[in-house]
Amino acid sequence: MAVEETKTNILDAAESFFAEMGFHATSLRQITERAGVNVASVNYHFGSKENLMDAVLRRRLEPLNVIRLARLEAVKAEAAEAGKTPSVRAVMVALINPTLRAVVQPEFGGFSMIMSRIFTEHKGAIMERVRPLIEPLLDRYLDVLYEALPNLPREEVALRLRMSLGAMQHAIHAVRGYQTDSGPMALTTALPEEVVVDSLIDFVTRGMEDL
Repeated sequence: MAVEETKTNILDAAESFFAEMGFHATSLRQITERAGVNVASVNYHFGSKENLMDAVLRRRLEPLNVIRLARLEAVKAEAAEAGKTPSVRAVMVALINPTLRAVVQPEFGGFSMIMSRIFTEHKGAIMERVRPLIEPLLDRYLDVLYEALPNLPREEVALRLRMSLGAMQHAIHAVRGYQTDSGPMALTTALPEEVVVDSLIDFVTRGMEDL
């Protein structure tokens, strides 16, 4: 088996188990059995289960963050060219549109569950591993939102963004729950992805501006 194929198989298996069982309940032996490799392969390529979790997170978040930051820079450039402050809606579109469209894809299914576990279980060590991949991105978005909402205290803007992220997480679960038939019907939606994205953006924009 080629090196990259081995690493991909390990990452796929780890992502699946971390989603199904959580990080702490998953053993390296379970991962290696599903990946068709031995424990030595995991240690060779990743060093530890903790480093493997880092790799799982980076594989999904780093490419997505590149897109989200590029979208934010485009919003800032367009506003500057027009001599205006970026609108709240444009900022939220830049954040939510690529996020929701990416994570509802089948290959993101397990990763979406991992992120949900991290933010609901609040396991300290794992949360600390995801912070460097999320907080710099959110800080960049907050800087622009502070400018777009100058009459609100910064603490209030940050709180509203956190609530908006919570709404986005629920929207992700609503779409994925319907796709996989894994959630209560009252909490899932059969609406097309683009309708969910537009509705969510309307919802969080009003919340950011008018709460």
